Amino acid sequence: MQIVLKTHEIRRGETHFFCRLSRLFAAFVFGALILAAAPRAEAQIWERWQQAWHGFAPERLERIDRHMENAIQQGKMVGGLGMIVHEGDIIYAREWGQSNRKAGKPMTEDTLFRIFSMTKPITSVAVMILVEEGKLRLDDPIAKHLPELANLRLSTPRRDNPNATIAAPRQPTVRDLLRHTAGFSYGYFSLSPVDTAYVQKNWLLRPDMDLATFTQELGEVPLRFAPGTRWHYSVATDVLGRLVEAVSGQSFGAFLRARIFEPLEMEDTFFRVPPAKQERFAVLYAPEGVPEKFAQEGFAAQPTGPGLEEAGEGFDGGYQPGAMLESGGGGLVSTAEDYLRFCLMLLEGGELEGERILSPQSISLMTSDALGAIPQQALPDIALPGASNTGMGFGLGFGVVTDRGLAGMLPANGTYFWGGAAGTGFWIDPKHELIGIFMTQSMPHLTTLREDFRDLTYQALTDEDDRERDD
Repeated sequence: MQIVLKTHEIRRGETHFFCRLSRLFAAFVFGALILAAAPRAEAQIWERWQQAWHGFAPERLERIDRHMENAIQQGKMVGGLGMIVHEGDIIYAREWGQSNRKAGKPMTEDTLFRIFSMTKPITSVAVMILVEEGKLRLDDPIAKHLPELANLRLSTPRRDNPNATIAAPRQPTVRDLLRHTAGFSYGYFSLSPVDTAYVQKNWLLRPDMDLATFTQELGEVPLRFAPGTRWHYSVATDVLGRLVEAVSGQSFGAFLRARIFEPLEMEDTFFRVPPAKQERFAVLYAPEGVPEKFAQEGFAAQPTGPGLEEAGEGFDGGYQPGAMLESGGGGLVSTAEDYLRFCLMLLEGGELEGERILSPQSISLMTSDALGAIPQQALPDIALPGASNTGMGFGLGFGVVTDRGLAGMLPANGTYFWGGAAGTGFWIDPKHELIGIFMTQSMPHLTTLREDFRDLTYQALTDEDDRERDD
C-alpha cells in the first residue's frame, strides 16, 4: 500500500537531518544490492528509504512479518493486517494469511473487518459533536433524554434474595456513559444476577431489535454498580447510540454517516455490509469448540483444540441487509484505511483535510484520564488484555496511558487506544505522531498479537530524536 494521506514538513534541526540522512543512505545501499535480483526491488527500496527517513530501522520492522507468519503457521491466526503511520505517512502496511480460509482468499488491504468495540470511539465522537452544539451536557442525567432509563435501581443481591434492589444513590449521566462508570454491565464477564439477566436478554445478538427497544428493556434491569463508583465495561456505549438518536432526531447510522463517515470519506464503514461488498467481508473465526458453547458461556467458553474454526453464521445476522440493531458499542464494519482516516482526524485535533469534526479542546478532553481514583474492573485477558493495568486510565471513549512505567508499556504517556473482541486494535501516540492499526478476525480472541504488533513497532523506532521526545 503506497499512499500518503498527509505530508508533513520535517523540522528537526541539522543534527537530526544528518542522522536521518545516514539512515537513508544505508537503506539506499541495501536496496541497490537487491535491485537486480528482486522483481519488486524498486518498491522495497522506496519503503526502506521512507522507514529510515522516519527513524524506523527497516530490519527491525521485518520482525513483525516473521512474528505474524509464525502465528499463522501455529494456527493462532488465519489472517491479519497491520499498518503503521508516522507523521502522516504510511511507513508500514502488510497483509498476512487469508480472509477466508475455505475459499482460499488472501487478506487484502480493502478487506472488511468486524471492528466490534473499536466502534466505541466513533460513537463517543458522535456524542461529543452534540455536546459541542449545546444539545447535550456531559453532566445531564441520561433520563433527561431517555425517560425509559429514569429511576434505575441498584442490584444488592443477598443469599436469601439474589434479586434484591435499592434506590440508586444517583442516576447515571452522559459522562458516566462515556467513561463506563454508569453502573451497567455486559453479561459476559461474570455470573452476577445482573449479568445473568443481560445474557437472558441476549441484546447484542438480536439483529431484529432496534436501539429504542434495547434501552426500553435495559430500563427494566437494575444497575450492577452505583453510578460513578466503579469503571465497569458495559453496554453504556450502546446507550449512547440511542442517546444520539433521541437528541438528533436521526437514526444512529444516518447521524454517523452524515457527520463522520462522509466528511472523512470513510466509504467502507457501516453497520450492514452492502451486497456488492460481501466478497470483501472477512470470515469470523473462533477457537476450536467455542462456537457451540458461546451462547451459554460467552467469553468464558474454553477451546477444545489448538486451532481456529469458523464461528458460524449466528454472529453475522446483524451485518446483513435488513438488520435493525445499530450497536454503538460494537456493531460497525470497517477497513484499516477507513479507520486510519478516523485516527488521523483525532491525531490532528479533530480535523482531517479541511473537514473539522470536533475542536482540539474536545479531543484533548476525550483523551485525558477521566477516572482518577475510581476503581477499575479487572477484565479477563480474553476480553481486553491490559485494559485494567496500573498506569492506565480511561477518558471519554478511549483507554489512556497515564504512566507507561507502571503500565509496563512502550507507548508514551498520553497515548490513547482501544480494541475489539475479534483481536482488532489501534493506538494513537501524539508525542511520536504515531498511529498503529491491527486487524484480524477471531472471537473470543485468545492471543496477544495486537499487543505484539504494538511492541514490535516501538522496538523498531530507533531514531535519536524520537527517543529525546520522552525526556
